[in-house]
Amino acid sequence: MTKGLITALSLLSGYLSGFAEKGFDPSAAERIISLCDEEKDTPFSRLSRNFGLERFEKGAVLLCLLVSLSPQSAETASSLCGCDKGFVTPSLAGAVFFGTEDILAFTGSLGEGAPLARLLEGVCPRYDAGLGIKSAVLNFLSEGAIYDEGFSASDDRKMTVRIIGQQRAVMELDSLIRSFGTDEPFIIQLTGAEGSGRHTCAKAALEGSGRGYIFVSLRDGITLADIKELSLKLVMSGLVPVVSVPKDSEGYARLLEALADETGLVIAVCERALALVRTDTIVAAVTAPTISEQYELWKNACRGSHLVEDTDLAELTGEFDMTAGAINKAVRYALALYGEGFTLLDIKNACSRSVITDMGSKAQRLDCVYSWEDLVLPGRSVELLIAACQQVRLRHAVLDGWGFARKMPYGRGVSMIFTGPPGTGKTMAAQVVAAELGMDIYRISLANVVSKYIGETEKNLSEIFDKARLCRCILFFDEADALFSRRTEVKDSNDKYSNMEAAFLLQKIEEYSGVVILATNLVQNFDEAFKRRMRFIIDFPFPDENRRRELWRLAFPEGVPLPDVDFDFLVGRFELSGSNIRNIALHSAFLAASENSRGISMRHVMAAVRNEYAKSGKAFTKADAGEYYFEQQGAL
Repeated sequence: MTKGLITALSLLSGYLSGFAEKGFDPSAAERIISLCDEEKDTPFSRLSRNFGLERFEKGAVLLCLLVSLSPQSAETASSLCGCDKGFVTPSLAGAVFFGTEDILAFTGSLGEGAPLARLLEGVCPRYDAGLGIKSAVLNFLSEGAIYDEGFSASDDRKMTVRIIGQQRAVMELDSLIRSFGTDEPFIIQLTGAEGSGRHTCAKAALEGSGRGYIFVSLRDGITLADIKELSLKLVMSGLVPVVSVPKDSEGYARLLEALADETGLVIAVCERALALVRTDTIVAAVTAPTISEQYELWKNACRGSHLVEDTDLAELTGEFDMTAGAINKAVRYALALYGEGFTLLDIKNACSRSVITDMGSKAQRLDCVYSWEDLVLPGRSVELLIAACQQVRLRHAVLDGWGFARKMPYGRGVSMIFTGPPGTGKTMAAQVVAAELGMDIYRISLANVVSKYIGETEKNLSEIFDKARLCRCILFFDEADALFSRRTEVKDSNDKYSNMEAAFLLQKIEEYSGVVILATNLVQNFDEAFKRRMRFIIDFPFPDENRRRELWRLAFPEGVPLPDVDFDFLVGRFELSGSNIRNIALHSAFLAASENSRGISMRHVMAAVRNEYAKSGKAFTKADAGEYYFEQQGAL
């Protein structure tokens, strides 16, 4: 409680104790009110200013405050007006501060919608009404603070906020706040993704316009009565509520409108704009930061973290499309996991681990255990894979540094088609790309995506891409021709909806700023529009003799004894894919281990070849085995 308010209450206590004998003292009444009005930016002055209190209303609040704090004054007031202890009547307030018990001159202050009715209990236009101060008002005037579990206030309303990437949103919000009038309630809906900087924008704009603020979290079970109590505290303190609205919460629109009715201005922080019925509202969007802005956010977040000297933060902006909040979280994770001096790979790992990467039943996360050395492909195919990785890494330099972003309204992600027969390394190459970029990769389960029901496939695809944006992952569509098949002439409704699904999928790929890989055995079945809009089409041919030789060499780990394995015979006799060769190598190893053999012999390998033939329904003859036909291999 401030010095001026304490002095005013002390004078009022003495004045009240002698009121029955001495009566109305205009100079004393004036001095009491003046003491409170002289102090600037105090709880009482803010309460008076924010509610627009007149002299009678100020006097009534002071009297109610005094009798709630002083038992002696409560006893005196009760004897003067015949009300219960701790209460005063409008007639007593009029007599003490105006010299009249006739309340006709003050009935405007005693109406149901008058400011005094929000501060005191029992307000009504009767001379003998029992008026008592509300507990929230008592706490505010006594301690200058408001208390509620749904509120969390900034300790420093004048702190400087560093803004990167949201300058336009801050300027728009600042303009809206400055133009706000108190005549009609007004709600500004600040929309955007979680972590996009909505609260930061609100803080910066409110501080720039000289307005105090407080954060409000709408908790479960909050009622209109709760809103009235909370809004009283807000108006007393003159703070603008910045309300965090939970996701999928259209039911909170009514509460927001009720809060605006009481406080005038509300800033609602929400993911999507709510449909309001009664209250004027405008939507101000906080968009995701651009690649250039993300680069500045990374530099700012990593400042003082003692990064290793060769860390290229621009590479992060190419591989991860992140909000300001997500970037700060990733750096905190990197510091916690790896300490100061973390590397670029450490930050990438922190990026992946700082978000929930649950893609549900529609996708499966692949372990990236392969490297470039494991790929056996034509040189041109490898060059294109490396080029694709470079395009992901260098997005910042090319799109923002050289200005190509202005020429690309959509399609800023990197999309690839891997085409070739089964077993030629398409899935392996996708894992190599993911490992090279330090990103998670998810294989889309087509069985759980494609639906016979109209609109269900689009819904599933939309869910996948929405989750991918949160996970910042690579999407790998295996056997993608099932989804991306050539669009057909519309002969019936099935053709119509199939074409719609294809067009929808192309749209989602172009909107996605990450990496999408499509694998197919039959690229000729792809719609031409898809092929034209893909960044890369990479061929995975069936391996020729030279590449089969390399595949056989890589199939067996170094150090495994191979006493009599004839690789020249295997390469020349059997035309097998890389997947077939890996299966044969693994199967032969288990056969050798089951015999407690010291190594893998040609006998084990030929038995494994026979098993691989059987899996695909091909007959394995004595002629196929040639000189390496073993009578006992049937038992193996």
